[in-house]
Order: sequence, then structure tokens, then C-alpha cells
Amino acid sequence: MITELEIEIPAPVGVSSWGQAFTNHPMRAITRAVASDPDGWTPERRDEVVKLFDSLAPNWNERDLPERKIAVSDAIARGLAHTPSLPGGVALELGSGTGLNRDVLEDQFETVVSLDISTRMLARLPSGAIGVRGDGSCLPLCAGSINALVLINMFLFPPEADRVLSPEGVVIWVNSRGSETPIYLAADEVDAALPGNWDGVSSTAGFGTWSVHWRA
Repeated sequence: MITELEIEIPAPVGVSSWGQAFTNHPMRAITRAVASDPDGWTPERRDEVVKLFDSLAPNWNERDLPERKIAVSDAIARGLAHTPSLPGGVALELGSGTGLNRDVLEDQFETVVSLDISTRMLARLPSGAIGVRGDGSCLPLCAGSINALVLINMFLFPPEADRVLSPEGVVIWVNSRGSETPIYLAADEVDAALPGNWDGVSSTAGFGTWSVHWRA
């Protein structure tokens, strides 16, 4: 069950969300398909995603705007505070891109692993970052090896999320532009998609939304 927390960081007054809304973006259909059906991640969709993000990689760091990190920081600060056991240890950021959110995650977790399907994105990780090329539908990780799975504007692959998380592990789900994000699921949709019974908290921060989920 998801508990909605009060908003502590509202969207800036007089400032509009950056860019345009992408509620009908092709990535939205892929997001829903892979979250609801293990067979929804087809080779064709995989190739489409790789091609898109490889093409975006050269200019990806231009998206490193402070407002994009507000929801991430709020999820870490307030969301994790509600978990039964505050996670540390190893965090896997799935769909990390060039690692724009590593600084926020490294304040909480001892080790942050950046995993992406795009080699061109990973090639632009900061020096010293741990980067792994991988497919979210079949992660190159042992069962129960991750303390936190971080998904920021990223697809949810429920069976793999359940497999790689430790018994006390958490899923941190962030949409930096809320429902306008191309890759978007609401908190209750994430909760329903994860195998078994989960609890969690969610909220809005700035222009973004977030939720943190743990096994009930």
C-alpha cells in the first residue's frame, strides 16, 4: 500500500516546467508494456531504445539542471526515512545515462553502480564511476545483491527488480517531470507491478514525483 506524504518542496512559483509535455511519447507505451508483461520488452523495442539514447548521449549533460534533482533528493531524504530499515550499502542506478544523479546517491549509499544499455552514455560517466553496460530485463547481478534499485525516468522490469534486491531492499522510483515525463508510472502502478506485497511512500517535489517501495 502506498502512503502519500505531504508536499514539502512545491514547484517554484512563476516558473514553468522545462520543455514540453510528453504524455503521448512512444516511450510511454514501452514503459507500460514492460511493466505489465515480461514479453513486452521485445528485441525491436530494445533496439529502438538503444538507438534513441545513443543519439542523445552527446548532449545529455545539458540536462543537468538543479530542478531535475529536486525529486531525487526528496526521495532520498524523506522516502528512505520511512523504510523499516534505512538502506545503505550498494545502490544500482538502472538507466543511469551519464551519471547526472550520482552525487545525490553517493551521499546515501556506500557504493553506486551506474548501469545503462547505451555504451555512448556510459562513455561519458565521471572519472572513477562504476559503469556497467546491461539490459534491465536481464541484469548481470546475483539475486539479492542490491540494497537499492534506483529508477529515475527509467523503465521498470518487475521480475528483475524483485530478484536482485536484498530482502530489505528498496525500489526508488522518480519521474523528474511527474506525469509529463515520457517514461512514467504513478506510484500505485509501480506498487501493483512489483511481484508480491509491497508497501511504500510517495510525494511530489518541485516538478517531479517520487515513490519508495519495500516488501511488506
